[in-house]
This record gives sequence, C-alpha cells and structure tokens, in this order.
Amino acid sequence: MSFLRNLFGTDSAQDNLRIIITRHGERADVALGPHWFARLQSNGARRSRISYLAHRPDYNEWEFDPPLTNHGERQGQLTGRKLLKLGYPIDYCYSSPAYRSIQTATKILESQGQKAVPINIEPGLFECPSWYFGAPLSFVPPEYLAMDRHFNINSSYAPFYDTVNATEDEGNYYKRSRRLIDAIVKSHKNQGGTILLSGHAASIEVITRGMLGLSARPERLQYEAGRVNFCNFAILERDASTRQWHVHSPLSNENYYGEYEHIQNTIPLHHATSQYIGRNHSRRSSFYSGFYPYSDRLYHYY
Repeated sequence: MSFLRNLFGTDSAQDNLRIIITRHGERADVALGPHWFARLQSNGARRSRISYLAHRPDYNEWEFDPPLTNHGERQGQLTGRKLLKLGYPIDYCYSSPAYRSIQTATKILESQGQKAVPINIEPGLFECPSWYFGAPLSFVPPEYLAMDRHFNINSSYAPFYDTVNATEDEGNYYKRSRRLIDAIVKSHKNQGGTILLSGHAASIEVITRGMLGLSARPERLQYEAGRVNFCNFAILERDASTRQWHVHSPLSNENYYGEYEHIQNTIPLHHATSQYIGRNHSRRSSFYSGFYPYSDRLYHYY
C-alpha cells in the first residue's frame, strides 16, 4: 500500500482514487529513424526491431500511427512492475487511440498480472492534434483490436470523445483534457481504485495541471512535453482532509534499468503549424541524455 494512500486517508471511495498518467514506450519512428517505415515494408516487423503489429484496414497507416519497438514493450513491462512495487496495481485502464499507447497499457497490465483489466480506448487522451497537421490521424479501429488475442479491449466502452479534432490547438487541448479527467473521476467516484491513463508526453502536463487547479500554459507545452521521456509517469492522489489532488513525486531517481541510455526524447512533428511552436525558443534541442527513465532530477514527474 502506498505511503500517500495511508497519509491521505480513506474517508470515501473518491478519496481512495489514484490516477496514474504515463507516456508510451519507445516508438519506432523515433528510435529507427526517418526511413523506418520503408524498412518495415521491405523487411517485415520482426527484422525491423518492431513489436507485434495488429491487423488494420490499411497497412500504410502504420507510417502515421507508429508502433513500439521491442525495447518499448520492455519499457512498458518494467514500468508496470515498478508501479506494482510502489503499491499501485491497476484496477481500470484508459488509453489514447494511438497504437503505441494501447501497446504500452497492455504491457503494463500484463506485467502486473492484470491482463483481465479491459482497456477503454478514449480518443480524448490523444495528444495535441495540431502538432500533426498535414498528416492523417489514423488509428486501428477498436473493433479490430477487440478481436485480437494480444489485447483486452472493452468493446462496449462508450468514449467521452468520439473523435479527435485535427485543428485543435494547445489551449483547447488543455480544456479537453480537463473535461476528460473530470468525467473519468466522476464515473469512478463511487468505486475508488487505481486508474491508468496511457497517453503521451504532453498528457502529464495537461492532466496534472488541471487537476491541481493551475492555469494552462499553452506557450510552454512543447517544452514541458519535451522533458518527459518514454514511459515516464505521474501519480495523483486525493487528500481526504483538504479534498485536493497531489502529485506523487519520485522517492528516488535511481536507474532501475541498471544502465545509461542516450535516446532522442522529442517527438517528430509532421508539418507542425501550431502558433506556439515557432515561438518556443526553449524547445530547440532535440536530444535528451542521462538516466532513463528518470532523466531529469529536477522534474517532479516520472
């Protein structure tokens, strides 16, 4: 049982509610370079260091909805074990419709022996769509994944957001995320438990900021997202006495992978046209080195 759970009390089911927000694991296009999809077409997934590919209506859509690498799947497994060690077995799961986020959720649940927990595919968890302007937003249909034995998809789930608005900017992304997390918390307020939200690098910023009652900062979103490495996560718990949400900061930043890794941390933007991208001078560097996944010792999320 977690330290914060003891500290904050158990007055009601909602006070027993924990929210875990995670970024997906290592994605193929970032790890394998700009020609990864051509190599995938030529060599197949197994020879391209890419994990399992589900059936989808158009194979070419993988170029815009990249899967995890094999290493990305292992990152998901290790994250699930770490959460379990910290006292957070997953009771409920929501995932972005991005295939990499669904894979990450699956590996986290499997590593905890919780594969029976169904995954609710929620378009409202997808990242800022305007970052992908000019490229199609293509996802594997949930009904396809529901028929795939590699996944446990809740086929009866009715999402809070049916679609993703491709023109949504950073400011509206904050608003959408706040409405979504409020709806998820409300739907579980009589149950309690630990909810996993499998999302993207920016998910930690937009969801935690809203839950902590802080104002949105769209002009910094690119920078904040760039600080979040693969499978970093944040834990939020509710104080029974103050009724306020608190972010659970890491107890330590030890590298439990047992090794140093140097990886590209930023997400390649497809023809980005966001009004904030050109103005954010702090976001120029495309690489982040150091301990993985607890890369930034000054950052309060992991």
